[in-house]
Amino acid sequence: MDEARELVERGGNRELLDSLRRPQAYAVLTLLLREAARRLPSWEHALRRELCEVAIGREFWAVAPAGAVADPSDPPPEQRAANAAELHRWAVGPVLAGGDGPVGTVAELLVRLRTSPVPSARETFWLIVEGERPGLPEAVWRTLLKDAYGLPRAPRRTGPPSAGDATTALPDDDGSGYTRRFLRRAGLLIGGLVVAIVLLVAVRAWFG
Repeated sequence: MDEARELVERGGNRELLDSLRRPQAYAVLTLLLREAARRLPSWEHALRRELCEVAIGREFWAVAPAGAVADPSDPPPEQRAANAAELHRWAVGPVLAGGDGPVGTVAELLVRLRTSPVPSARETFWLIVEGERPGLPEAVWRTLLKDAYGLPRAPRRTGPPSAGDATTALPDDDGSGYTRRFLRRAGLLIGGLVVAIVLLVAVRAWFG
């Protein structure tokens, strides 16, 4: 696992972004996004915007790919939604707020998530729009909220959270548009010998 992480860290920005565009096991995706978050403060605007576009194009990875084989690293729906919303927070929201993001595309994506039959998609929508204004113009944001009320939200668990849930909110990193909450949640997903082996083989194939 450490070797896989080192391989990703040695890869260039172009390799990293290209890998995010391809279908990945969730453990691999997590590793790639953690690396993107680590590099983000040093990236110029063009790279930040490209990452934003990749995240939007992959719909924040809020839903497991249709027809994909079972992925042992897949998180539970509420964790996938939390990770997707946090990705929006640090990779998409700041670009939108800066006035250089595809506002219409994001609004359309949020509508699709809201009306999706998949619980993790609907929960992603609510986590994004009920938090801080997600970088969208106020009129767009208010319209999304107005249209959303009355639709079912993903069911909430009533029992205590599992050990893998992200329940502790950490402060934002100084001088950046992302939070360490995503990094902590993401780190919890990479564990176990089987996942580590799959991860190492996959990363060697892409970066070797």
